[in-house]
Amino acid sequence: MTNVVVSTGACGQGWTATGAGRQRFRLRNTDTRPGEVYLVDAATGGVVASVDDLGPGTVTPMTVDLGGGRYRFECVMEDAAVVRGAVVAVAGAPGVAGVRPVSMQDLIPATKAYEAYVRKQLPNLVTLVDRLDRDVRTGRLARARHDWLAAHLAYERLGAAYGAFGDVDDAVNGRAAGLQDGVRDSRFTGFHRIEYGLWHGQPAAEIRPYTAGLVRDVRDLARAFASARIDPLDVSIRAHEITENALQFELSGRSDYGSGSALATVRANLDGTRVVLDLLRPLLAPRYPAARLVDHRISRTMADLEAIRRHGTWPSLAALSRSQREQIDADVSELTELLAPVASILEPRRTS
Repeated sequence: MTNVVVSTGACGQGWTATGAGRQRFRLRNTDTRPGEVYLVDAATGGVVASVDDLGPGTVTPMTVDLGGGRYRFECVMEDAAVVRGAVVAVAGAPGVAGVRPVSMQDLIPATKAYEAYVRKQLPNLVTLVDRLDRDVRTGRLARARHDWLAAHLAYERLGAAYGAFGDVDDAVNGRAAGLQDGVRDSRFTGFHRIEYGLWHGQPAAEIRPYTAGLVRDVRDLARAFASARIDPLDVSIRAHEITENALQFELSGRSDYGSGSALATVRANLDGTRVVLDLLRPLLAPRYPAARLVDHRISRTMADLEAIRRHGTWPSLAALSRSQREQIDADVSELTELLAPVASILEPRRTS
């Protein structure tokens, strides 16, 4: 174990020349401020390993396999310029290249493009929830069930924007989990409350307050988003979280309040994921060797889902055979794992 100092005055002190292979460091923050520390390929600036939020006086381990090359530690302390430690030569065959850092400025074009995409989708969402409300208001509940699904899927395709929607997202798409009275709790509103009513035989008069509330909330959301801004980091984080949530909530049945539409929702989630990845691709492709594999796995998962669909109708999870269920679970699980590094690869790093 090699003891390494993290501070503005002695960044990287304690590490000297070594051979390639597994390196075990004990990082000690001797500064008065918290900070981050990066182990960097000195030739390319690529990040090989990092530790976030290292508090004053604290110690944390870092274990990394290094190939031959020249490396240094960089200490990024709060309210201080980046300090670069001495370059250390590691003898041996070259190893895996580090990840070239991304700045906040690099992420802004993709973020702005995604904001434009969401703004373009919101008028259609408003139209769809208006139609749903009209169905319920006129007592056409069979039609309402059809139009509920169209509206809900339109919302689910906007997965990377939920952070910018704030509390409105809970009102529009919240679940009853955690509410004291469950599905009978007055705080249970939005798409899933309407779903519960439509698929549990509730009369139109009982459902109508919720469709009217959904119309108000979606219209408020569309107006507010006209001037809202998405955090650039949220876009890369959601690239993974959309599929993670699909696995956790949709494929587990936890978000089903009667419609049996989990598979349709997963398909919409994949559409949302692909939109995000398309915008991030210029940044991600040169930094993530598995980027092309991710694209392939999204296409394969979509194809496996479409193979289950019959005459435009999605079966419920309960209607799937064991092999079908295992295939879809495996597809989304693998995709979630492949997308997990995206947020850390595209995490903005201060370089000055």
